Amino acid sequence: MRLPRELAEGVWYEVRTAVNIGEPLFHLTWAVVLFYRVLREAKGRFGFEMRGHKIAGRALSFFIKPADGFELPKIMQWLMNPVH
Repeated sequence: MRLPRELAEGVWYEVRTAVNIGEPLFHLTWAVVLFYRVLREAKGRFGFEMRGHKIAGRALSFFIKPADGFELPKIMQWLMNPVH
């Protein structure tokens, strides 16, 4: 069981995730377009900065700093579930 995260304001968090179907999903143009559309929508709903994003095959990593550090779980849920 994972320990609860300690969240704070003004902190950069490193996020790493991978598509669980085992395929290089981000090599597909439509998947990258979908990700960036969802990212734009998230920026419209939440205040955050994002840097150093890297897409490699089925992996995605980036650094994120929520304006309100305590909204990180909501932002991540929005980004990782593109059907809203």
